[in-house]
Amino acid sequence: MWPELDIHGVLETFGVDQGVAAYCVLESPFALSVTEPDSIILLGLSTSLGNAGLTPDGGRYDAHVDRTVLSFRGSGRRLDLVAEGHHESVLKQHLRRDPAYRLLEVMTGAWRTQAVAVAASLRLADHLANGLSIEDICASVGLHLDSLRRLLRYLASLGVLRADGDTFALTAVGEMLRTDAPNSLQPLALLYGDSFYKSFGELEHAVRTGRESFEYVFGSHHFDYFADRPSLGFTRAMAAAASIFGRVTEAFDFTSARHVVDVAGGSGELLKHVLQAIPYLHGTLFERHDVLPAAQANLGECLDRCSFVGGDFTTAVPVGGDVYLLSRVLHDWDDEQCLAILKRCASAMGPGAQLLVVERLLPEDDSPSLAVAWDVHMLCNVGGRERTLGHYRRLLATAGFVVTSAADLPLDFALVTARIG
Repeated sequence: MWPELDIHGVLETFGVDQGVAAYCVLESPFALSVTEPDSIILLGLSTSLGNAGLTPDGGRYDAHVDRTVLSFRGSGRRLDLVAEGHHESVLKQHLRRDPAYRLLEVMTGAWRTQAVAVAASLRLADHLANGLSIEDICASVGLHLDSLRRLLRYLASLGVLRADGDTFALTAVGEMLRTDAPNSLQPLALLYGDSFYKSFGELEHAVRTGRESFEYVFGSHHFDYFADRPSLGFTRAMAAAASIFGRVTEAFDFTSARHVVDVAGGSGELLKHVLQAIPYLHGTLFERHDVLPAAQANLGECLDRCSFVGGDFTTAVPVGGDVYLLSRVLHDWDDEQCLAILKRCASAMGPGAQLLVVERLLPEDDSPSLAVAWDVHMLCNVGGRERTLGHYRRLLATAGFVVTSAADLPLDFALVTARIG
């Protein structure tokens, strides 16, 4: 031990919380010895060093002295955390926090996308849910047994499946890939593994030019491309996030409304949820003419309370609604086009009418959010962007609205409510 050295001074040098001193003694100027070598305590101490900005810098188990060493680097120095015994799981977790390990995980994200997309294309979730063995799946679909086994093992490492030898079962994550699951994400997995995957391959074009790479790759704008190719299932994929829609009727009180206008409402999934929740409401779905047949089919049980209007929301919006819905619309457009859409809505809305905007909101700070990744997705594929609540407040104010509330929804969406100011 090094009694002449002050552990508190060493912790201060590395910017580490002084509470660590309760569990360690100073073994050398650059080594802390854990006094109670328990795996839980060791994990907590490792986390404290990481929170102080120290970077994992390797580790080892010294069998000849039966000690586990976790190494960190910070302030240009190396600091070792030493614990008696073999703490194998803690050491593995520590090594996986190495920057190179983490970067490799990030760089192989494309592999994850394709693995999930292939699983969706082959409907592996359906087959596993039906109790088929991997041999049965190969015989039924026509697959190579060893290759399928390796894919399933990879999906298990991602948490999509659960593995027990050569037996695989769906986790709660994998259940979302079943075609018969409520709010199945299988159509979205297909889309992300195909058209959007190809356009993301030219992300550099968008970063260099500020123009979406989707049009650069496919020769036409995102909406026109999918409108001409209904077999690609874009409308089905957009309905896959329907788990958020049921919460809209919980976050907003529709009881005083009589007529809801869903602007650019796609297949009408949100409008269907609203009409099912409020049986006396009348709804109008406003969409491109090519989308209306799918919407009419989806809203079949509500046809007696629905109107379907084809048109372009940049030129006009149906009048007469008490509530106007703009769900996942504004993020597709730049600020100038967003203002045009909002002003069209404002001109159609009468006194007391309210506007409901459903979007992912970029955090105002560095909080984690799906919106950060989707912002790059918008840049790459449609030329739009995700925005902070403050950004939407400014856009809405310019169009004549006042934001009255904002409520969280699942999947990092939010419901922003506004009225004419």
